[in-house]
Amino acid sequence: MVGNPKRWIYGLMLIALIVPVIAACGPQPAAQPTAAPAQPTAASAQPTAPASELASLSGDIIIDGSSTVYPPTAAAAEEFSRLAPNVRVSVGISGTGGGFKKFCNGETDISNASRPIREEEQAICAQNGIEFIELPVAYDGLSVVVNPQNDWVTCLTVAELKKIWEPAAQGVITNWNQVREGFPNRPLVLLGAGTDSGTFDYFTEAIVGEAKASRGDYQATEDDNVTITGVSGDLNAMGYLGYAYVVENQGKIKPIAIDNGNGCVEPSFETIADASYQPLSRPLFIYVNKEAAERPEVQAFVNFYLSPEFTPIIQTPQVGYVKLSDELYAAIAKRFNDRVLGTMVRPGEEVGLTLDRYLTGEMPPLPSSAPTFDYATLSGDIIIDGSSTVYPPTAAAAEEFSRLASNVRVSVGISGTGGGFKKFCNGETDISNASRPIREEEQAICAQNGIEFIELPVAYDGLSVVVNPQNDWATCLTVAELKKIWEPAAQGVITNWNQVREGFPDRPLVLLGAGTDSGTFDYFTEAIVGEAKASRGDYQATEDDNVTITGVSGDLNAMGYLGYAYVVENQGKIKPIAVDNGNGCVEPSFETIADATYQPLSRPLFIYVNKEAAERPEVQAFVNFYLSPEFTPIIQTPQVGYVKLSDELYAAIAKRFNDRVVGTLVKPGEEVGLTLDRYLGK
Repeated sequence: MVGNPKRWIYGLMLIALIVPVIAACGPQPAAQPTAAPAQPTAASAQPTAPASELASLSGDIIIDGSSTVYPPTAAAAEEFSRLAPNVRVSVGISGTGGGFKKFCNGETDISNASRPIREEEQAICAQNGIEFIELPVAYDGLSVVVNPQNDWVTCLTVAELKKIWEPAAQGVITNWNQVREGFPNRPLVLLGAGTDSGTFDYFTEAIVGEAKASRGDYQATEDDNVTITGVSGDLNAMGYLGYAYVVENQGKIKPIAIDNGNGCVEPSFETIADASYQPLSRPLFIYVNKEAAERPEVQAFVNFYLSPEFTPIIQTPQVGYVKLSDELYAAIAKRFNDRVLGTMVRPGEEVGLTLDRYLTGEMPPLPSSAPTFDYATLSGDIIIDGSSTVYPPTAAAAEEFSRLASNVRVSVGISGTGGGFKKFCNGETDISNASRPIREEEQAICAQNGIEFIELPVAYDGLSVVVNPQNDWATCLTVAELKKIWEPAAQGVITNWNQVREGFPDRPLVLLGAGTDSGTFDYFTEAIVGEAKASRGDYQATEDDNVTITGVSGDLNAMGYLGYAYVVENQGKIKPIAVDNGNGCVEPSFETIADATYQPLSRPLFIYVNKEAAERPEVQAFVNFYLSPEFTPIIQTPQVGYVKLSDELYAAIAKRFNDRVVGTLVKPGEEVGLTLDRYLGK
């Protein structure tokens, strides 16, 4: 059996400085499973050497790379040494990137990697004549950990983790109370993987959205034991590392759950195996030098590593990772014994990577590109209604589209998000503009009427609180002050500016805002009051934002709220004020909406397409144009006034439409703070 993993890990760090290390055991990570366990067929089974042949083997096998992949590889080396005592297997730790540097310079036989090999690393290998065989060996769940005495954080959203770790957080997000309202006033102490680590690359890609995009003011290390020591010794600390180290260090560190949009999920053998722990589940790899693979001792070691004699040990508390299926190990062993060279992972596929391709030996097809259209031949009518907030980008798309498809008439009406859904779910419209996701009761009406829909985010908005330009006392309001003004209990009570804040003048408080059928009304009340549709009723309500603009611009005492596009379009007539959500006063702008610092009033905007209407060529053409690089840059101009999504998001959303993916990806209660990673499949 495998010895104590901690003993081997610490032993390696000391002995590696003196002599080659006969590897050991320890923890390990995981990723998404692919196929149900199955026994390998005779044709795909790896060759097994009799014990007498293994005993006769000799030589040295040099391995280096990822600290995450160290535990299973060291465990394999230890078990293999019992069968082949004359083969010395040394296993070093220099991080995935550091391991590939040595491997591509011909210094090692095998490279441990917690992510697939990158294009630039492949290029260095090619320059040096190093051919390689890529072999997945296990699944890991990269785990975010805190001190066991930390009693305030049990789950963080991906958005909160991004807020902590993104480059913009450096020197800015330094206290736990900046992560979430209600967290204590305590310094935020961060530990994590070094920049040569595949764990660093994967974590930043999965959480921040770009590999190697991270704040730099944290304690970085290639040795996960340093992170364990730091977190276990500091109540204020947070770190991240492979799940195996969590298993091996229970009581010293505490893993927290991650909410990727589908609720809080903790890392475990089960959640890693069933792929519910996202986006931090991942496969682990070894890379074998093809020339080294011709040596008998390397052939024997790799086949043992992938064999039913060893792989069950991977998913034990002593090692701590999730094993692949027997069928997958057999296919991967065949890949090695057939000397199949190169990688099966394209750039950008690391996060959410599945291993089915290693079963079939074929790369999955690239996402289908958007269809092309002969605009001149198109004709017909497209009827759109709904949110006044989403009116500007949709109307702009309709106008630009009419230049290409002059025989298609696109009408865009305004009846509010709720009013739009009433018409849409009754089959009166083809597309519904919405400044919030569709509600359960609206979905039920659609279902009753046989209306299937496709949900498509189209832009970001910053719902803006506005006053008269001559108002010189209100430049920033806290969320608590806004709640004081707008909550139901304020009706007939909070009627003067001097009741909002001491020092404000004795002036009547005149309020204008969205009508009750508006998605803007729903979102504002949810974000500010804490409950959708919970609002005082003694204000001028309208589904038309231009009414709010006229009212605020004509009355020094007035306040209203509306979409940011109307602020951009009406500069000089109305003045946006900053909102303090606990992190200081932030005004709405293209920049603060895009980087999500304008909270809690930043939000995505949507269109909903009737699936039956989506089969009509003119509707297909319009929606694809709306989401295309030909139009989307116009969204973020003063003429439209919203913040565009990333090109990657628009491509994924267009694919969602062209694949006719029906239904919503937003659960009840997720509207405020909603991020769109889920539309990328993250």
